[in-house]
Amino acid sequence: MTAHVFKNRLFRKLAAALLVAAVPGLAAADNTEGVKHPLWFKEPSAKTMELAKIDDLTNTVVSDGQRGEEGFPASKIVITDEQAAKIKAGNFTVGISMGWLGDDWASQQLIGLKEQFEALGIKVVAETNANWNDAKQIADLEAISVLKPDLLVSIPLNGQTTASAYKKISEAGTKVVFIDQAVDGMDPGKDYASIISSDNLALGMYLADELATAIGGSGDVAAMYFANDFYVTNLRYEGFIARLRAKYPDVRLVVAAGHNDPNKGQEVAQGVLARYPNLKGMYASWSIPAMGAVTAARVAGKSPADFKIVNENFDQIVALNMAQNDFIAGISSQRPYDQGTAEAKIGALALIGEKTPPYVVVPPLAVRRDNLPASYKTIYRVDLPEEMQQALSQ
Repeated sequence: MTAHVFKNRLFRKLAAALLVAAVPGLAAADNTEGVKHPLWFKEPSAKTMELAKIDDLTNTVVSDGQRGEEGFPASKIVITDEQAAKIKAGNFTVGISMGWLGDDWASQQLIGLKEQFEALGIKVVAETNANWNDAKQIADLEAISVLKPDLLVSIPLNGQTTASAYKKISEAGTKVVFIDQAVDGMDPGKDYASIISSDNLALGMYLADELATAIGGSGDVAAMYFANDFYVTNLRYEGFIARLRAKYPDVRLVVAAGHNDPNKGQEVAQGVLARYPNLKGMYASWSIPAMGAVTAARVAGKSPADFKIVNENFDQIVALNMAQNDFIAGISSQRPYDQGTAEAKIGALALIGEKTPPYVVVPPLAVRRDNLPASYKTIYRVDLPEEMQQALSQ
């Protein structure tokens, strides 16, 4: 080892030690050291690191909003009989602008929204799908604005490019409820009623729990993140990193790689596995990229016994793979139906002038093979399909 290299390593160790002393809650050893994080990544705060040490996060709200708003539990949103009667008497209308459709998260969101709106007598007059395209979403919003709905519920694909379209709708008098993130230049209580999201920091922490458990508590792993600067997926990655540092010193993150399209999961995972053939596991973003990683693992000659994949979002495809005891070993699931219900309730309350919390969170659910039937019932409100039941019994 050259003297130059030795001095550089010594400097890094001393700097890390000083950082630990300066920041309460930071793990003494950084098992993510050397990883090239995405450009939008922010180091977990001292508060996040302290929360990441808590073993059971079931009753803890971990995430704050984009502007530092305290997370409000969705379970505490209640519409009284008097309020419901007032909402029904208003004959209100709503437009729904989705960023994408075609996965269970989006479809369950829509079911929750529509069922709650129907129960409250609110008529859905528009339902659009931007299919991951900012320009398409802007056009969708312009088309919705022509209908002048009383309420808009929407997930912005991009907080910058779509901002003017949302502002136009809000300024025209339509109440706005955001799914997951707000756009630039709009403020809660003034320009929109609320943001409703999963507790995404906690969701990311559950991913670290599931991956660490699946690989036996030690080994080299990878992370495949969504490359776009999207608030909720950013938080999940941050939560994953914080939890690894706080609780799993023997699980070493050796590489993080990004995708900007969920259909590129296989391509990205193949590149990672080619460079790091001895990995024991991977956090593979949500269900579609994760199934791409499953294919990549097979191509690389991996087996479910020696390579574990965890993901966010509890879709049918990953649930079946888990039931079959294949590569998907853990899922940190949102509760999209419950989130849709909460969004509709918040929107309805805003329509009758009730003050609503600016940031509402729905707790995630940790899913593994041994709790798959109960988890499926919680998320989908029906029993585990026969095919999955048979797979579990084998």
